[in-house]
Amino acid sequence: MEYSKLIIAADNLMVSPRELESFLFMLKNGPVKQIELQRGIGFPSSVMRQLPLELSDIVLRDGDRFSLRESKEAEVDQIFKRRTAADTLFEDRLRAASDEMEKIEKSRSRSYRDFDQFRATCASSANKVRLMYGHGSLEGRDILFMGDNDLVSFLAAYAQMAKRLVVLDIDKELVALIQKINDVHGTRIEVQNYNAKRRIPQEHASSYQVAVTDPPYTPEGIFLFLSRCLSALKGGGVVYLNFGYSQRSREKAIPVQELLSDMGLAIEEVRNGFTQYHAAQSIGCRSSLYVLKTTPRSMPLIKGDFSGNIYTKIRQK
Repeated sequence: MEYSKLIIAADNLMVSPRELESFLFMLKNGPVKQIELQRGIGFPSSVMRQLPLELSDIVLRDGDRFSLRESKEAEVDQIFKRRTAADTLFEDRLRAASDEMEKIEKSRSRSYRDFDQFRATCASSANKVRLMYGHGSLEGRDILFMGDNDLVSFLAAYAQMAKRLVVLDIDKELVALIQKINDVHGTRIEVQNYNAKRRIPQEHASSYQVAVTDPPYTPEGIFLFLSRCLSALKGGGVVYLNFGYSQRSREKAIPVQELLSDMGLAIEEVRNGFTQYHAAQSIGCRSSLYVLKTTPRSMPLIKGDFSGNIYTKIRQK
């Protein structure tokens, strides 16, 4: 089974490709009761009903038992071997990319504070790409980075598993750096100078399955960047959002959580203190990573241009 077909089936079922792989691996040794599969993977009954339809050439259902069709064990074995090899290759490439990132970091100028830029450590950026890989948000995916001062796109590109990587960023110096990285390392990151206060360019609308953003930590900034991400996502997409606040001002998280609800985004996971920064002392040099899933209610609340301030430090003219 080609991995691209497994991705399509997973998207249709609204589960991750990695979860679908786990389901198939559980059937390798013979028929399994539905309740045992559900306990092992967590699929709801609605997904279990649809599975034999989406994977009709591989999976057979007989009453409350699921099994692989005759002579399909070898095909699932190939999927298992592919995953084992891919895991090893991914870690090797990510390690090499991290070494290159450390060299790039030493030559970069300071972050532009007026854009609320604080650079994450290389280890944190690598962990973000590792998390995306584990969630099935890297392989074969079209990924949008709504701002990428941390160069997460470079680490993702070095893994050579994503289908398409696109960076939209207001910082012209960063755009030039990514273009130089493409020339030096042979990466194919599409990069465009873009001000999020402008509506999303039509060529990027409804074009991605994954969006990654570490926006300005103001309600307006988060509101705007998430709106642009939602405009760019296809149905059933996922957003990786960084947001930081100090332990002494947890109340700042409340408007953000309300905003996520208003935008129809479901919080699938929160990794507190996941990302570490070289600076950003006001929030303890850390931010949390939110993994957000779109729902039928998801919609951008800002579709056109935006004129308000989004930065914690108002830009000086």
